[in-house]
Amino acid sequence: LCLGLWAGNIRSIVIGGTNGGAMSHERDGAGQPVVYPIHHMMTILLVLKTASVFFESARYHYIRLSGHAELWSVVYYTFAFIKGTFLFTVILLIGSGWSFVKPFLNHREKKVIFLVLVLQVIDNVAVVILSNGMVGERLYEDWSAVLHLVDILCCCAVLIPIVWQVNNLEESMETRGGGGGNGEGDDEEEEHTRENNKASSENARMLSKLKMFRSFYLLVVCYIYFTRIVVYLFASVLDYHHIWLRYFVTELGTLAFYAVVGLQFRPMVENPYLEVKKDEDEDDMSFEGSFEMANKA
Repeated sequence: LCLGLWAGNIRSIVIGGTNGGAMSHERDGAGQPVVYPIHHMMTILLVLKTASVFFESARYHYIRLSGHAELWSVVYYTFAFIKGTFLFTVILLIGSGWSFVKPFLNHREKKVIFLVLVLQVIDNVAVVILSNGMVGERLYEDWSAVLHLVDILCCCAVLIPIVWQVNNLEESMETRGGGGGNGEGDDEEEEHTRENNKASSENARMLSKLKMFRSFYLLVVCYIYFTRIVVYLFASVLDYHHIWLRYFVTELGTLAFYAVVGLQFRPMVENPYLEVKKDEDEDDMSFEGSFEMANKA
């Protein structure tokens, strides 16, 4: 359902922007929502999540029928690996502001993404070994400890770019708020007033960005806390016949996380990321128009 709604919305926006004579990633100023590359990556993530759940259900189905499902297990673990890696990558990219705020990644963010990719490889190797082992074996216990350690490291790593982005926005607000000067004469006073008004609007937009990234940080923390701690405590009180509730609650929390993030970062016309550039373009156009009128006069 989420995949259909999201993909249909993205497709309708892209088709509408193309028919209107403007590319979907441009700010045409005609009330058209803007689709960034990160939105397409979020669509791919939903496809991978849907495929991994489907192949997992097929795997359990053939295990119930014949007692084994080697082929479906290989397919499922492959998609689970790609989906897990893609999930952390998308969270890292959203948290770093890529595609929304800036079209590039700095060296620190690239290093974090590379670290998460390596950790995800180790994590999925541990998952495969645990799926073929028995509880109580030395190998099972060792790889179980490795799995929990790597999972915690991945969860901590995805929070780092979000913290960096929040700190950058706070520093930008302090820098903008500290500017100012004393003008002499009517022209300088008018220019000073104009600069103050522009700085106030910039601070308001920066504040909206800051609130968005702070809410995203809290959302990621809640998702990690729920799926890694709350679900584990909940599963510890379940008996064998109700152990399926652990996976049901986990998938329910994941669905809620996907839905809230998609709602928060969906393509919108009234978006704090778009207002900055749009207002800058309008100011440039008004300045150029007044300059031309002054030349004609």
